[in-house]
Amino acid sequence: MNAFFEPVEGNSGRASEGCRAEAVACAVLMPHAPVLVPGVGGDRGEEAQASCRAMRKAAACVMGVQPETVVVISPHSPRKSGAFGLWSDPQLQGSFEQFNTPQAWVSLPNDRSLANTIAAEAHSRQVKTWHIRNCSLDHGALVPLWFLAEAGWAGPTVVLSLDFPGEGDLTRLGEAIASAASELRRCVAIVASGDMSHRLTASAPCGFHPLARQFDENFIRLIRVGDYRDIQNIDPELRESAAEDVVDSTLVAAAATGWNVSGHEVLSYEGPFGVGYGVAILFANESRQQVAKAACLDTSDGESLPGLARRSVEAALRNSSESPPTAMGDYLQSRHGVFVTVRCRNGDLRGCVGTCFPVCDSVIAETWRNARLAAFQDNRFPVVMAKELADLRFEVSVIHSVEDVCSPDELDPQRYGVIVSAAQGRCGVLLPKIEGIDTIESQLFIARKKAWIDPDEPVSLQRFQVDHFEEPG
Repeated sequence: MNAFFEPVEGNSGRASEGCRAEAVACAVLMPHAPVLVPGVGGDRGEEAQASCRAMRKAAACVMGVQPETVVVISPHSPRKSGAFGLWSDPQLQGSFEQFNTPQAWVSLPNDRSLANTIAAEAHSRQVKTWHIRNCSLDHGALVPLWFLAEAGWAGPTVVLSLDFPGEGDLTRLGEAIASAASELRRCVAIVASGDMSHRLTASAPCGFHPLARQFDENFIRLIRVGDYRDIQNIDPELRESAAEDVVDSTLVAAAATGWNVSGHEVLSYEGPFGVGYGVAILFANESRQQVAKAACLDTSDGESLPGLARRSVEAALRNSSESPPTAMGDYLQSRHGVFVTVRCRNGDLRGCVGTCFPVCDSVIAETWRNARLAAFQDNRFPVVMAKELADLRFEVSVIHSVEDVCSPDELDPQRYGVIVSAAQGRCGVLLPKIEGIDTIESQLFIARKKAWIDPDEPVSLQRFQVDHFEEPG
């Protein structure tokens, strides 16, 4: 579809004086490589797991400050010389169809009130803007928004595009965003979308350049020490050599926070495909910082759960009276349903049992209990024997809140697990991201079959997301 270039008229009489950044609660840096989205990257995505985990931490921080609107600055949205674009359609939506994964998609309401106020504030600063209409979201916006949606974001959103490289006005755009949020008394979180060097290796998208890694090192160092203003001073030739698209969006976000570095943290950096992926918290408002930090712990402690599941089964095989360890940390102390999956070394299923709703007082206890059920009480398989343990691998899926859905169109087997319920209490449950189950139709067919529900029998549908952890192969 086409983008229609149309100037946005602002009202200079409504301008705010200076940069009022107090309404900006959080700013994060997130890369936009589609390979990071589960299901899009396939097996290649496994090489960027550190970035995926960091993206989820960044999304958790955004959710932790409880924003009313999320503002995304995308370097891949349509551009026009001398002006910044604002998406203007009522709904912001797009999918990864061009990356052969149409079932991965995003649809969010556009906060057009905030977008129009940003345009007015920009106009008062002699910064031009224009409407972007009738376009699907680009991957620069889609990838960060996919991770935010996975974390639970479904609220009003604004997406902006940049002017041409080197044209400037980035600081004034950031100030306009902050003033607009302040004027509307809107608490916002800002996402700077950007990838770093595209020339780290010979197989990189733009080929190899010996200075590319130097750019990444300089950029990450400045983020790490919180010297955002000095990012403006990175040698333009070095930026060109790196073929980066991260600097401009980061500067807009940093300016919107008033260059505040409170709560900043580099969450990860890697370049597995010749492109540098940096994930960082640029700013978290002090009054909300404790909430954000708690959210940022999100799933990191969960990586111990597969080992705990193994330990539970080992103790049972020894007839030990060992109890589950005391849960430490917010994540492990929380109450969630848990599925434990046991696999042979070649990937074949050996057992899988779980709970969609918690029956124990912590994720630790839930995992300890369900590991034994998966090993010894999955009637599809013989009980696990001690001699098998060395060749088995444990996986743990922590269940997020279950939500009702009105239509199969709201499902996605790569993103959501499904619960299909019929009369007499028959209920079929299927986890997301199961190999070979790529369509909603196949997901529903298998879930019905598991519960002996006829294909044409009326059912109610629910969906859920999971945090998935597994032992190394």
